Amino acid sequence: MSPFETPAGLRAAFDALLASTHRQLRLYDHDLRLYDLDAAARHAALRSFCAAGGGRSIELLLDDMGHIARDHPRLMQLVRDFGHVLAVRQADPDATRPEHAFVVGDRRGVLLRADKSALHGRYHADDPACAAPLLEEFEGMWQRAPAQLSATALGL
Repeated sequence: MSPFETPAGLRAAFDALLASTHRQLRLYDHDLRLYDLDAAARHAALRSFCAAGGGRSIELLLDDMGHIARDHPRLMQLVRDFGHVLAVRQADPDATRPEHAFVVGDRRGVLLRADKSALHGRYHADDPACAAPLLEEFEGMWQRAPAQLSATALGL
């Protein structure tokens, strides 16, 4: 377990998790502002993950998708290019949502912030026991999520 307390620490933990993920990455958070997904190196890693094929998937579940098109143009390009791999949904606003934020890679790697409004958290490189309840929680929220981000103006 590796704690982090700064934006750079969180992004380093996310980068390590992404680098060690080979099949599935699932993220739940209020929004994507802390992850800086449009940074060149992180975008390249996400593109490489998506392009590798083999049944890979990235699922991003957010409380607020309002600023994605404006603040994350490179992510929008990934959604356009790899919509079969990368999906972004908004969590059901009428459902109870957890206070914590998390990213799970391949059912074993976990980046966990106990409070979405706080920065500090922990990165577990290989902890299936920590990942299992988060994945179960994510799956329930994902199934209830009413809105999926469209990469085109008409949603086509």
